Amino acid sequence: MRLEVSDCEQRDCFHRLHIMCLLWLLVSDCEQRGCFHQLHIMSLL
Repeated sequence: MRLEVSDCEQRDCFHRLHIMCLLWLLVSDCEQRGCFHQLHIMSLL
């Protein structure tokens, strides 16, 4: 099976996905910590 997308395009795409993933993790990590913190407090009540 021949790949229609070139190596260069794939690398650029994966690079962007990687950056987006890292940014999402940075943002969601804070949000998740806040969320888990709230859940923990609620579970203690």
